[in-house]
Amino acid sequence: MWGFYAAYVEDVADDDGGPLYDTKTNIEGCLMDLAASKIEVDDKFAPKIRTFRHRVMKDYDEWLTVVKDAAFRAGTPLKAELLDMVGDNAEKLEHAAEAESLGFNASRLHPDIYMNELLVGMRIIHQVLPAILT
Repeated sequence: MWGFYAAYVEDVADDDGGPLYDTKTNIEGCLMDLAASKIEVDDKFAPKIRTFRHRVMKDYDEWLTVVKDAAFRAGTPLKAELLDMVGDNAEKLEHAAEAESLGFNASRLHPDIYMNELLVGMRIIHQVLPAILT
């Protein structure tokens, strides 16, 4: 969990004392909970595991969505889908973090960046097109 967080979330959520400070603190402070929620365990051994998983995943969905929204408003590109931290297993997250730390993803950006470029281009065309047609 820590590797993926450090590779993809920490820099985006870096906000010393700003509006993301509490969210970043929550994400960092509950990484062990997220890791524990991904462990396969028998319901007989841990009867409240489903409730625990649901609560942890709900919290992380909310926190990571706040980080994604803040990144979108700031125009900060995301290098990965942050919600993968909730949905993917530990092995996938480890491989993604390792690839990022070794620089394999240097030229890869999240698809939202490409969509934003398309939208900006379309807005410019809509502004210029009436002037050209008149």
